Amino acid sequence: MAHMVYRLLGERRRFAVPGAPTSEWADMVLRTSGSVDTAKSVAHTYAAVDWAVATSRRVLSAHDWRWLLLLSPVSAGGFMTIARSDREPLIWPGLGARFDAHAVTGWYSGGADATSVVSTQLARMLDVPQAVEMLQRMKVVLVGGGPFAPALRDRCQSLQIPAVGTYGSTETLGGCVYDGAPWPGIQVEIRADQIHLDGPNLSASYVPEPLIPRPWPTGDLGRWADGRLEVLGRVDDVVPVKGVNRHLWEFEREALLRPGVLEAVAVAVPDDVDGYRVVVFVEDAEQRLPRLETGKPDRRELLRRARGQRR
Repeated sequence: MAHMVYRLLGERRRFAVPGAPTSEWADMVLRTSGSVDTAKSVAHTYAAVDWAVATSRRVLSAHDWRWLLLLSPVSAGGFMTIARSDREPLIWPGLGARFDAHAVTGWYSGGADATSVVSTQLARMLDVPQAVEMLQRMKVVLVGGGPFAPALRDRCQSLQIPAVGTYGSTETLGGCVYDGAPWPGIQVEIRADQIHLDGPNLSASYVPEPLIPRPWPTGDLGRWADGRLEVLGRVDDVVPVKGVNRHLWEFEREALLRPGVLEAVAVAVPDDVDGYRVVVFVEDAEQRLPRLETGKPDRRELLRRARGQRR
């Protein structure tokens, strides 16, 4: 699929990723991860992709870079990794399988200037000395798909790995805020604590509908801290626990402070006594979270498990 996406981009042909319908006016149709709610099909144009690629390259001072693809090509992060590469990207042949940092370093023989990963991939690579050396030789390592934990960021800094946290979505063609700083041309507003985004990379519509409003309410809570955007969690993740409204991201942050925890996902299950019972699933050296093809945690499956069910 990755080679096909690269070819279609080069030929500038219209296409839709698997599971997405075609559109008469859009050049390409991507799919949201569906990790929280039902996956949506998002229409984009080559004009938007060209702008996002050019702006990212300018922000990163990325000239004639070759990218290493470690993300699914049907995710926004993977798709834009392919689009940003000045030459055909190096494509990890294990895409779609369980991520194995040892296997990646055994296969990789050099040649990439940059890569994009999710935080869990990064954390597992930091436990492999050869992978650390590989990342240290990169000009940049973009980290997206979810929170970039402060402890993980600190480890990268201490190891002199040029990691950059990104924020964005399929609707914005992936990350358009780097380390809390919006790209030039990206408008970020906080309205009623919710992040709103606008810019030339923002899709005009889902497929077949509805239209996407501008600025677009992302559904994420955020605030400005020292002039940089801080993403807190989802707007709709507030649940009453023992009579007190709590955000699920609070439980996730608490779990991430524990030694060895790479990623945490909190889900809420109705409870006759306390209103909701919060269950926190973690990924560490011993256990892994179920994931979607895009690499994001499968929150729906975790909710089923919290209820004592299985898919």
